[in-house]
This record gives sequence, C-alpha cells and structure tokens, in this order.
Amino acid sequence: MDQPSKMENLQFAQGILRELRQKAEADGEKLLTYLIDMAYLEASDRIRAHWIGHEHESRRAKG
Repeated sequence: MDQPSKMENLQFAQGILRELRQKAEADGEKLLTYLIDMAYLEASDRIRAHWIGHEHESRRAKG
C-alpha cells in the first residue's frame, strides 16, 4: 500500500480543518474557530506554495 504524499496529507488536513471550523463556528466557539481558521490558512498557504514551486520548476524545464 502506498503512503500518501505530503500534498495529499496537506489536502486531507485542509479538508478536516474546514469541517472542524464550520462546526466550531456553528457552536459559537469564537476562539476555537479562530485557531482552527489559522491552521486552515497555514495548510492552504503550504498547498499554494507547493503548486507555485512546481509551476516555476516546469517553466525552467521548458525555458
């Protein structure tokens, strides 16, 4: 069985954090919502950085 890649793990974490944030917000947990949101944004930033890095690498290979 293959192990998930770093990107798959980040995407999984991002999805779980999105769900947790929605539940915390629905329960009125303001601080918890904020903290989960910060973790969600960090995961999103890392995913974006990964894609930008791959984009630059493919441009260099073509160029």
